[in-house]
Amino acid sequence: MAFKDTFFLLNDNTGAKLVKCIYVYDKKDIEPASVILVTLKKVLPGRKVKKGQLYKAVVVRLNKKIVRSSGLVVKYFNNCVILLKKTELVPLGTRIFGSVYLELRLKGFMKVVSLSLFLV
Repeated sequence: MAFKDTFFLLNDNTGAKLVKCIYVYDKKDIEPASVILVTLKKVLPGRKVKKGQLYKAVVVRLNKKIVRSSGLVVKYFNNCVILLKKTELVPLGTRIFGSVYLELRLKGFMKVVSLSLFLV
């Protein structure tokens, strides 16, 4: 389960390594493809993002069992997000590593889906 004050790993090439959720836009708990507000905790040096900045992010992996209506159970072993631009809901990075949830396609994050390698 993921809530406010949960730490997330980054799944893109922006240069940030660890972020902390400080606000959830949709509900109290975080679900796949939720948009959250994060602050950067660990950042690689020499990148365009800096420690302490606030960004919107979309959740692409959760350490939680997700049961779909078809009966398929999906579970990852870490919590991952992708940083979004401040003005639009498009990714800040140019590459996305690993697989993402199919629910991103249903919620309209087509740019994230097209950049990712796999849909689960």
